[in-house]
Amino acid sequence: MKYALLAAIACAGAMALATPAAAQDAALNQARAEGLVGEQADGYLGVTPGSSVSADVRARVDQTNIRRRALYTQRAADRGVSVNEMAAAVACEVFGGRIAVGERYRDEGGQWRQRTASAPVAMPSFCGG
Repeated sequence: MKYALLAAIACAGAMALATPAAAQDAALNQARAEGLVGEQADGYLGVTPGSSVSADVRARVDQTNIRRRALYTQRAADRGVSVNEMAAAVACEVFGGRIAVGERYRDEGGQWRQRTASAPVAMPSFCGG
């Protein structure tokens, strides 16, 4: 499937998105740990329903998503695919290994879940394998 091939290509992009910015942003890391913010199957961060987050955290989520969209757009143009396909490929990488135990994430069906030690991340169907 096309997404599975893109997932392999997206690995470097996922690392660029998920590691440096998140590692430098203590406020977002704390919000993730508290289950207020999580990764989504569409390749973007989201605020979990019913969460009361500060304007600062909401702005950080928005800014992260703007940066991601710009990188997805650039990489999609370089590879001749759509931005949504690129975002989905990166989401496969993130869901495959970058959601820590205790963190929340939004699955392909739109349901927010929490990763536990006994319940691995539910991979989107478009990720293949």
